Amino acid sequence: MNISGNSTSNVGEQGIGTVILFLSFGVLAACICKLILSQLLKNKVPAPFTVIVLILGLIIGIITAHINQMNNDFLLGEQELNGINPHLIFFIFLPLLIFDSAFNSRFHVIQPQIISAILLAGPGVFICTIIVALCAVYIFPYHWSWIDALMFGSILSATDPVAVVTLLHESGASKSLAALIDLESLLNDGSAFVIFSIFKDIVIKKATTTTSIIVEIVKFTMGGPAFGLACGILAVFILNLLNNELEIEIISTFGLAYLIFYLADVELGVSAVLAMVVMGLYMAKHKYCISSHVQLPIASTWRIIIYFINILIFMITGIILAHSLVGTQKHVDAIDFGYSIVLYLALHIARLLAAVILHPFIKWSGVNLSWKEYIVLVWSGLRGSMAVILALMVDSEKVIDEMTRHRVLFHICMIALLTLTINGTSSKFVVRFLGLNHGTPESETVLLQALQHMRKQTSEQLYEMKRDKQFTDVDWIILNEYLPEKLVQEMDAKRRTSVHRRLSITPEHDVIGVPADSRSKIVTSAVELSEVPTIIENDAVSHASISSQHCTLHHDFVLRMFGFRATDSHKSQNMRNELITRFLTALSVDYEKQWYI
Repeated sequence: MNISGNSTSNVGEQGIGTVILFLSFGVLAACICKLILSQLLKNKVPAPFTVIVLILGLIIGIITAHINQMNNDFLLGEQELNGINPHLIFFIFLPLLIFDSAFNSRFHVIQPQIISAILLAGPGVFICTIIVALCAVYIFPYHWSWIDALMFGSILSATDPVAVVTLLHESGASKSLAALIDLESLLNDGSAFVIFSIFKDIVIKKATTTTSIIVEIVKFTMGGPAFGLACGILAVFILNLLNNELEIEIISTFGLAYLIFYLADVELGVSAVLAMVVMGLYMAKHKYCISSHVQLPIASTWRIIIYFINILIFMITGIILAHSLVGTQKHVDAIDFGYSIVLYLALHIARLLAAVILHPFIKWSGVNLSWKEYIVLVWSGLRGSMAVILALMVDSEKVIDEMTRHRVLFHICMIALLTLTINGTSSKFVVRFLGLNHGTPESETVLLQALQHMRKQTSEQLYEMKRDKQFTDVDWIILNEYLPEKLVQEMDAKRRTSVHRRLSITPEHDVIGVPADSRSKIVTSAVELSEVPTIIENDAVSHASISSQHCTLHHDFVLRMFGFRATDSHKSQNMRNELITRFLTALSVDYEKQWYI
């Protein structure tokens, strides 16, 4: 008895050890890839880093899938990892990933997008599910029932928040559009998981009556957000009682993420994803519950942990994709690859149709998206680890026919691979091609104002330095390469913008202390300047925030906004909103600033 128990224990320990060995290698390999991309290739490879990690895991998985001998610890670790329980991935990675996206978001940016995100994640997911189900029933020759098709459609309606967030951060999309897509992907997972759970229970005969189905829908959709809101209120109250307890406050956020996710999913049976999103957003709105001296360290800690988790989850996803594609060969023919391409196109059509149908409601909510932004919205519907996890859950249900399980897994893996590689790689080009990386007119105006201020201050400082004997040996030509003027030109070349040209024709203020012959010519009359509001005149910064003893020098930091007229009330409101957003975003520490919204 003891010998058998010890033998089993040793096998288990060896399996865990080999998994750690493989994951360690995977993380180091991913870091080396990152160094190659940034240092040697200068980030010229269009694919996001997460897609590179996915491809790395895919290559490793394909190679090891064709190696029969598993005596090597590295190969054993990969094999153990491939057989990981999908529920384990669900409970280990998703709580932190979802909570981080909500908790570390800029609530003042997300707040205007909440209603639109709910529309896209609610009715939008339902529309996508129906269209994919139609495709599965009438195009695929598998003779699936409507229940099977709807379960399949619900899996493919779940966009991956991990992949989407990474994509948006690297594509150069505007903050408002990125916030909408980010929040939609988070809520999308919750609603898609609700639909998936219902139809999966019907397929495996767990839910049979209409009453039980309705109860499940209400419990998931209403119970999850309600539980998350209650937990958020309690968490904010408790964290407010702590004062600069660095370790406790940081660890508490991690503990809360896992605890609330477990309680919601296992104990209460409500949507854990929606609970985490609501709790995270509530805590993001009341970020001041975290002590001021802890806010920067907690942000850095979460960023490092999430970066590490992203490497792990995309490496594991790549391995699972490889083995899934190889392991379903006996139930998959060459024509099924063609059906996957048809399905890939159908998904984009479904997302586009959902956007068109919901456009009037999105506009009613106060979010005015251009047709270019709708294209990015449709194109950013990446399927990744979330869809693969749900497909693996289906594959683990032995009640479902084996051929159906393998075909579902195959198509989900193919769609995840196609969207991550094609959409993920090309999104930067799509954003740049549509000109959405240039920002709004208001953001461009604020940028020009800041650059004008930098130019003015630089001119003053250079004038003083050239008069100082200590700097007589300075090579001013080399120094010029590091001045804002040169940096703006490099930014224009990289982003394909014309900020430097616009800056060159922007009227400048008098440079204090610089002789008249050294000053730039003022091309705007005093009358014209008086019609252009300053930040103070535009109510973006309170008059009270400026000390009276510095009022005589306010021209040193209050700059006029060129190319903007106060007579246009719509532009005035847009400019005010832009300045508020910039002001709040610039604050690295949240001193109960949400009153300003």
